[in-house]
Amino acid sequence: MYIKIYTKSQMVLLRNMMPLFKKKYRLPRGIFDKAERVLVSRKLGRTGFIAILPEPIKSGNDVIQIKDILNCYPHHLILEDDIEDVEVKEDGTWLTEGREWYMDTWKVQSESSNIYIIYSVTMDVLYGKRKHKK
Repeated sequence: MYIKIYTKSQMVLLRNMMPLFKKKYRLPRGIFDKAERVLVSRKLGRTGFIAILPEPIKSGNDVIQIKDILNCYPHHLILEDDIEDVEVKEDGTWLTEGREWYMDTWKVQSESSNIYIIYSVTMDVLYGKRKHKK
């Protein structure tokens, strides 16, 4: 599951709906800030969008997992080289605790459109399982 944003008005609507959700389900402010900067400063193209994946990427092969989640068949997606950090304050909720957030840019091969994916990876996936204290 993911949240798909095409326009600034959809971004405003999502931001205005956040207070209606319990704190546990609210997207962190850093994600909104990054998505707004993308909408203002970058070109999405005709079929481009921003995808926010609330569930963390669970395996080391994030490219395949993201393609499966997006399910953009018949479009062929090409991962661009730039992977950016998304600054998110850890507030103790499941959306921030023990996670690093990133944004990838994917190009739709047959068009001049871009898909920006904002996703998280757990520290366990990034750095290996942590030993828990007993």
